[in-house]
Amino acid sequence: MRNKRKEQIKLKKKRWRLMVLVFAVLLSIYLAIAILFRENGLFKYIKLKSIETKLQAEIKGIKKQDEDMKKQIETLKKDPNLIEELAREQGLMKEGELIFKYEDER
Repeated sequence: MRNKRKEQIKLKKKRWRLMVLVFAVLLSIYLAIAILFRENGLFKYIKLKSIETKLQAEIKGIKKQDEDMKKQIETLKKDPNLIEELAREQGLMKEGELIFKYEDER
């Protein structure tokens, strides 16, 4: 009788361990899926980090352009000869000036 009781206890312990093991495995699988694939998961984080890096590079480029334009504006404010040169390139002239255009006869 005692042997039977011991065997029943061992069997219950084995079942309990199996249930705990199955529960732990299922929980681990669920957590892994949640960490990787959910709305705020690892894959989403990696994708957003990549986008952030690209945007940071774009911001740097735009800031550089902004600084270059500010320098160009300051240069134009200080140098009237440069303004005149740029205006002439656009086909503008001073009041009373005549422009002669010659075409190549080829």
